[in-house]
Amino acid sequence: MLLALIPCGPARAENVDPAGDGSQYAWGENSGWVNAEPSGNAGPGIDVQDFGLTGWMWSEHDGWISLSCVNTASCGTTPYGVKNDGSGTLSGYAWAENAGWIHFNPSQGGVTIDPATGNFSGRAWGENGGWLNFASVAPVAYKVKTSWCQDVPTPPAGATSLTLAKVGADCALNWTSPPGSGWYDVVRGKLSTLRSTGGDFTLATEACVADNTTPTALIFSGDPPADDGFWFLVRADNCKGPGQYDSGPAQIGDRDAEIDAAAAGCP
Repeated sequence: MLLALIPCGPARAENVDPAGDGSQYAWGENSGWVNAEPSGNAGPGIDVQDFGLTGWMWSEHDGWISLSCVNTASCGTTPYGVKNDGSGTLSGYAWAENAGWIHFNPSQGGVTIDPATGNFSGRAWGENGGWLNFASVAPVAYKVKTSWCQDVPTPPAGATSLTLAKVGADCALNWTSPPGSGWYDVVRGKLSTLRSTGGDFTLATEACVADNTTPTALIFSGDPPADDGFWFLVRADNCKGPGQYDSGPAQIGDRDAEIDAAAAGCP
């Protein structure tokens, strides 16, 4: 499979090396130095966002390395890209014009970004380029750093307020947005199970209805069994961590710990 990797059109924003101190280099065992901010500020470097990376890296050996099919307008025919799980754990593939696919979450490797510092760490794997390391302290210190998440101080504070209304044969859920909200998780279960377990959400959580959704509304289809009902809970998340399913001091028990322990909870 061949892709033409020549940056064209308007340059995408990059957010690497925010302090301008050279925190823009990775090292490939067969590729040498790989620049995550080629052409300097506002050039075609890596742009880290909550759920994916776009932009380019440059290697004198491997040439242009694309982090997303968005760069090459090839998503309709060859979808690929490096994903962010919202908390800095990367996965997926980049494509190097002279080295092929580069896997960001291989066995015995993997690349992460620390949401507290913006520092990359770990290593990616290319079948032709070998290991690509994103940070080291010896014998030569180098790293890639991004400004992603640095203006987010804490996880979302406070609980959401959820309402539900009937819309035809479906239900419309709407919720408020606590301070610092970035995206949301929605879980569901049956009221009968919640009653029979004495309010144990670990046992009563039956489905992750939405994971990392950004709207503050959701249409839910489906009816509970006869003589039963559904309960829904929403929590806000951001790159610094999850908010809470809990609703306040009058609540009995800890919904967060119980839902996090549920097999059907949102990841």
